[in-house]
Amino acid sequence: MIQTNYPLPNVFIKDTSYTSLSPSQEEYYYYEITILSNKNIDETIIAIGFATKNHSTNRLPGCDTHSVGFHSDEGRTFHNEGYTGSKYAEKWGEINDVIGCGYCPSIGQVFFTMNGKNLGIAFTGLFHPWYPTIGSNGVCSLKVNFGQEEFKYKEAND
Repeated sequence: MIQTNYPLPNVFIKDTSYTSLSPSQEEYYYYEITILSNKNIDETIIAIGFATKNHSTNRLPGCDTHSVGFHSDEGRTFHNEGYTGSKYAEKWGEINDVIGCGYCPSIGQVFFTMNGKNLGIAFTGLFHPWYPTIGSNGVCSLKVNFGQEEFKYKEAND
């Protein structure tokens, strides 16, 4: 598991009067991963998400307290849980797949993207000092983009 050293800024804003705005209507933080290699796609689970600073380094994002994650093996999202998750999208993890993760701090929403397409709101009402977090249970190679390059999800470039 890899986690950034710094949390997202300004994540303590809590306004519960908004519950279902899309990311395009709110300021949000966003990052993407690109799959460079994944030799054992049927066995390797890659996960992208957010976690608090004390997240266990031997658990994928979403599988531990105060974490959320989007997992490659079945396209499921996880939040503070172990093994079931919720069906969210298609399986991913092929070479050149680009998966993004965004957070709207004012309303506590997390969303994910796949190959430039917004997959919709995954979670809402989450107000923690989040750290971008990725993990894998096998060998793979990923490129992480925090904005140093243009995002595949075009809306995040504005």
